[in-house]
Amino acid sequence: GLEKLKPGSPCFRATLKQCGGVCRGDESAQAHRNRLLACLTGLGLACWPYTGAIGLVERNGRERQIHVIRNWCFLGSVGSEAEARALDVVATGFDADGYKILCKTILSGSAVVILL
Repeated sequence: GLEKLKPGSPCFRATLKQCGGVCRGDESAQAHRNRLLACLTGLGLACWPYTGAIGLVERNGRERQIHVIRNWCFLGSVGSEAEARALDVVATGFDADGYKILCKTILSGSAVVILL
């Protein structure tokens, strides 16, 4: 539906042999849908596993820092739990690279997590 085509005419990608040709009936709409869903399955995001913000504790010798995260978004770093609970900022936006790092750290159970 993205290209205006005459019925039975191939789309641009089908002409280049880069699609299955659902536009001209070379594959069924169901086969196309199944292929699409199979491709998208690996791209899904994990749901945020907490009801609110959390603090990820990072220690370096005697120093301790708490990174505040909500809905896979970094909100800031503070030095105490009280500061972490008081931190009231809006995330600047979703960062895909940050998500990958956080997802691996949080879902693996290897991080020290404080529920805020």
